Amino acid sequence: MNVGIIGGGQLGWMMVLEGRKLGYGFNSIDSDFSKPGVRISDHGFTYPQYRDFVDSSDVVTYEFEHVDDRVLDYADSMGKLRPGMLPIRLKRDRSLEKEFLRDASLPVAPFTVVNSPEELRKASKEFDRSIAKSAMGGYDGKGQYPVSPGSIPEEMPEGKYVLEEFVDFSQEASVIASRDIHGKMAFHTASLNVNMKGMLVYNVAPFPDTGMKDVAMKLLEKLDYTGVMGIEFFIREGKPIINEFSPRVHNSGHHTLLGSTISQFEQHIRAIAGLPVPEPELLSASGIVNIIGRQISEELKNRILEIPGTQIYWYGKDNAKKRRKVGHVNVVASSAGEVKDRIDALIDIMYGGNILDFLEYS
Repeated sequence: MNVGIIGGGQLGWMMVLEGRKLGYGFNSIDSDFSKPGVRISDHGFTYPQYRDFVDSSDVVTYEFEHVDDRVLDYADSMGKLRPGMLPIRLKRDRSLEKEFLRDASLPVAPFTVVNSPEELRKASKEFDRSIAKSAMGGYDGKGQYPVSPGSIPEEMPEGKYVLEEFVDFSQEASVIASRDIHGKMAFHTASLNVNMKGMLVYNVAPFPDTGMKDVAMKLLEKLDYTGVMGIEFFIREGKPIINEFSPRVHNSGHHTLLGSTISQFEQHIRAIAGLPVPEPELLSASGIVNIIGRQISEELKNRILEIPGTQIYWYGKDNAKKRRKVGHVNVVASSAGEVKDRIDALIDIMYGGNILDFLEYS
């Protein structure tokens, strides 16, 4: 079987690495052949070659939402696209995602959709405290603005926004959920996520399920989903509120590469290819630290690997500018507390106590 991956970034790269174990071939399509996923695929295609890419693939998936429509539409028309078009359409417009979740009676924060900053100013009076999120594009905290009643930031550009009531949450967490072509579902152990300036810095599994699995089941069913999905939650008073979902493998699931019986990447390939999708087991407490905005020297590599239970995934990106994820470190230990201790040591080694400097906008 040949698996086609739309997008050539690190998520595709890890899909190829894990999928090789199953004996599959891989095609990647992207505008940039220097990206890690394209470099290790069997065949690389540019977007004008989308028909050749789809025709030479038995099944097609995507590792990022914002990709060329031609390849998505053609793969869908040929019955090869997994997940299908609905999840990616929802993710390309945050207002559609929020409305879908609300209409499906899934837990989301109160929100309203506006079409300009002026409409936003008027709508802001509905909430004591709120966040305006750009409906189009935006990830890792981009396109998000704190709003107070009757007042909005001056730098906000024109466009459509989702104005969402601020959730006074105690923790952030996520679940990696999967559903195969027959509708069978499976779930990786939930993780606690720690975000700074809108970016995931580290996470730790296990984290208690506070109803997240039940919510994930309903979402997968409503979407008639095939593949792996990452779902991020706010936890408020012990109950989950969906922040957003990603119709693909997800940064918060990278801990499964070392800590689980099956990684999220192999699980995704199995699901879209029609192979058995087992219920993953957590082999040991595990987590990751993202490598953001810095290169990795041999000295740094040695210092990281001196911490027990660590494993480096370097994505091979040359331009390590601020806020750019260029790799991550997997961590395992005998308990979640010990994982956290090792993560603290890694953050000190990698960022020298100044991690916020690496998360500033360039």
